[in-house]
Amino acid sequence: MRTLLVLLTGCVAVGLAQLVPELPPRWVSVVTLSGASLLAIALLFRKSQTPLLVALILAIAIGASYTCLRAELRMASELPREWEGRDVELIGVIDELPQADQQGVRFAFAVERVLTPTAVVPPRVALGWYKATVRELQSEPLPTLHAGERWQLTVRLKRPHGYANPNGFDVEAWLLENSLRATGSVRNDEPNRLLATNAGRAIDHLNRLRERLRERMQQALSGQRYAGVLIALAIGDQRAVSEADWSLFNATAVSHLLSISGAHVTLFAGWMGWLTMAGWRRSPRLLAWLPAQQAAALVAAVVAVAYAALAGFEVPAQRTCYMLLAAAFALMLRRTLSPWLILVLALTVVLAIDPWAVLAVGFWFSFGAVAFLLYVSVGRVGGRPWWHTVLATQAAVTLGLAPLSLALFQQVSLVGPLANAVAIPLVTLLVVPLTLLWLVVPLDALLLAAHQLMLWLVQGLQWLLTWPAPLWMQHAPPWWAVALAIAGCVVMLAPRGWPHRWLGALWCLPLFTVVPPAVPEGEFRLTALDIGQGTTAIVQTANHTLVYDTGPRWTDSADAGSRLIAPYLRGSGAGRIHGLVVSHLDIDHSGGARSLLNMLPVDWMLTSVFNEADIVTVARSRSVTPIACIRGQSWQWDGVRFEVLHPEADSYLEAKLKTNDRSCVIKVSSAQFSALLTADIEALSERALVERYADQSTMLRSDVLLMPHHGSLTSSTPAFIDAVAPKLALINAGYRNRFGHPRDAVLARYRERDIDVLRTDWHGAIVLDSVQGVTSASKYRDVRRRYWLDRPDPADQRPLE
Repeated sequence: MRTLLVLLTGCVAVGLAQLVPELPPRWVSVVTLSGASLLAIALLFRKSQTPLLVALILAIAIGASYTCLRAELRMASELPREWEGRDVELIGVIDELPQADQQGVRFAFAVERVLTPTAVVPPRVALGWYKATVRELQSEPLPTLHAGERWQLTVRLKRPHGYANPNGFDVEAWLLENSLRATGSVRNDEPNRLLATNAGRAIDHLNRLRERLRERMQQALSGQRYAGVLIALAIGDQRAVSEADWSLFNATAVSHLLSISGAHVTLFAGWMGWLTMAGWRRSPRLLAWLPAQQAAALVAAVVAVAYAALAGFEVPAQRTCYMLLAAAFALMLRRTLSPWLILVLALTVVLAIDPWAVLAVGFWFSFGAVAFLLYVSVGRVGGRPWWHTVLATQAAVTLGLAPLSLALFQQVSLVGPLANAVAIPLVTLLVVPLTLLWLVVPLDALLLAAHQLMLWLVQGLQWLLTWPAPLWMQHAPPWWAVALAIAGCVVMLAPRGWPHRWLGALWCLPLFTVVPPAVPEGEFRLTALDIGQGTTAIVQTANHTLVYDTGPRWTDSADAGSRLIAPYLRGSGAGRIHGLVVSHLDIDHSGGARSLLNMLPVDWMLTSVFNEADIVTVARSRSVTPIACIRGQSWQWDGVRFEVLHPEADSYLEAKLKTNDRSCVIKVSSAQFSALLTADIEALSERALVERYADQSTMLRSDVLLMPHHGSLTSSTPAFIDAVAPKLALINAGYRNRFGHPRDAVLARYRERDIDVLRTDWHGAIVLDSVQGVTSASKYRDVRRRYWLDRPDPADQRPLE
C-alpha cells in the first residue's frame, strides 16, 4: 500500500504539472529532479523506513520536475518565428502511415537534414501535400506516398497553432504529445523527389508492415461500408473511420470497442499464452527448464507488446502491455502483486515514457474503466453467478465513467448499457477474433464474416438511437463537480454493508445543477469563435441562442459546425439553436451549416442563399424553415432586439451581384449595448448602408463591430467605420492565412480612430457580455493559459503563403 500510494502521488504530480501556464527555467527543473532523485535513492537504502510524508514530497518533486524538464526540452525544438511562412528545403522520412483524402495527403515527416542555409526546423513536423489550387495544375495527380520513404521536399511551415475555444479539441496539446513542433504544406511548384523507398529504420519496417496490412484489408473489403472499422480493430488506424460512424458509436457508448483496446490486446495475448502452455506441458525438457505457467506468461507479454506496437501503441494498449509485463515479471520471480499495484505500475510507466498522455481522452477512459472494474471485483467476498458479475462490472464502468463523459463530451448515452450488453460479446468474442485471426490466416472470408457482424451491430445501434431520448446532453460541468461525482460513484459502488451508500448519489447532484452563468434578462452574450479563416458569432440571450454563420468546411467529412461550434454550444448549455443565420454562400461562412442542421435542433434558418443551395435542401429535410434575409426584418428575444439591415429585397434579382454584397447584416441591441454583425460585405454594400441610414444616425452606430470581410482591402471604408463608430472591432481570421487578412491599411483606419481591435487568430475565442460592455472582453488564450498554447507575435503579420 505504501508503494502504491507513493507511485500514485508521483503520477498525480505529473498531471498537475501539465496545468502550469509557464514552465520554470530548465536549471530549476534539473536541480530539483537531480536533488530529489539522489535523496530518494539515499533514503531507499537506509535501514530504517523513510517517513511516508517525506516519500510523498519526494514523489511530488520528482514527478513535477521531470514533467517540466521533458516539456521544456520538447518546447525548445519548435519552429522559430522568423522561419514561419518561408520556403525550406528538407530531407527526411515519412514517419507514419500517410492519410489521404479528397484534397491531398497528410503525414508526419522526420527531418534528417535541412538543406536551406541557416534554417532551423524541428526534428519532426506535420505536413500536408495538397492538390494544386491553380486550375491548370489541378488535374495533375499527387505522388503516392508510403511510410518509410525518404524524400527531399520544399515546404512552408508555421508554428503549432490550433483553434482555441471553450470545450474544443486542443490541437496544440495533441501536436505537443506527438512531438510535432511545426505544421505546414509541401510546395507543389518545387522539384520534390523521392530519394529512397525504405529508409531502413526499425520503425519504418513496422510502419510499412502496417501499411501493407491496411492495403490488403482495403482490397479484401473493397466497397464495404465498415472497412475502416475493421482496419481500426486490426492495426489501430482509426482515421479510416468516418465522422458519421464515430458519432453513432459515441452516441451509443460503444466507441471503446472499436479501437485497439486493452481487451483486444489481452485477448490476442491470451490466445498465444494458452497455445504456449498447451504445447509447453507436452515437453518434459522444456518443463525442466521453465514451468509452463511462466513460459505462457512470458510469451503472452511479448505478444502483447508486439501486437500493441503493430497497432500504433495507443494508451489503452500501452496500459495493457505494461500490466501484463508486470504480472509476467512477478510470476517469473514467484512474487504476488496486487492488481491495484500492477495498474499503478502501468500508469507510472506510461507517464514516464509520455508525460503528455494525461492530455489524451483515451488515457482517462482506459485507466478509469480498469480502476472501476478492479474496484467492484477485487477483494469482494461472497459467491455470485457469472451473469451477475458481468452485469455488475458493466454497470460499474457505465456509472463510473459517466462524469468523465459529461466533462469531455457533454453527453452520456442512456442506451449505452443495452448497446454494450450486445456489442461487448459480439465484438470481443466474434468480430475481433475473426479480424485478428485474419492477421495469422489471411483468408478474406474471415474479414467478410466480421464485416457482416459489424453491419448487423450498426443496424441495431441505429435502431437504438430512434428510441425517445437516447442521449443525455447538458452543459460542461466544472472540474470540482466531476471529481465529487466520481467520489460519489465510488461510494455508491462500495461493498454491501458500507453505511449509507445512497449518499453517493447526492454527491453527483452538482454535476447537473451547477450550470454556466446565465445571461440576465434584457442582455446578451456575444462570442466570436476561433474557427480559422471564416466567421462564426454566437449570440445568447436569457433563453435563446442565435448562430451567425457556421465557419468553413475543410473536407466532405470535417467542418467547423461539427468540430468547433456544436461542442461549444453543448458545453455552454445551449442544446438548441433558436435561429441560424447563414449570411451568404461562401464556404468559409456556410461550411458548417449542414452539420449543425443534422446535429442540433434548429427552429429556423435566415439566409441570403438561393433555394437551389444544398443547405436549403438539408434544412427542409430537417423540417427547418429557410427564410430569405431581407432588410426590415426584426424580432425580440428576452428583451434583446435583432434587426436585419441588409440586403434589400431587390438584390436577389441582380444575378451579377457578388455573394459578399448580399451578406445578411444584423444588429443586436440591448438597452445600453449593441453589436453589428457584417459577414463579408464590401465597399459597395457599406456605401449603401451609410446612405440608407444617413437620416437615422443611430441605426448603424454600434459598440462592437464584427469587422467586414475579415479585414480585407475591399471593406472597412472610412465612411462606414465613422458611421458605425464602434468602441471595439472583432476579427474572425485564420492564423497566418494566405489572404493576409486583416490588412495593415485596414487596421490603420481603426487605430487612427482609437478603436481597439481583437482577433481570433491571436486571442482565440472572444466573449463579450452586454452588461459590462467592451470592458468585459474575455480572450480564451488568456483565460486558459497553458505553457504549450501559442502566443502569436503582434508585430509579425506576414501571411503563410
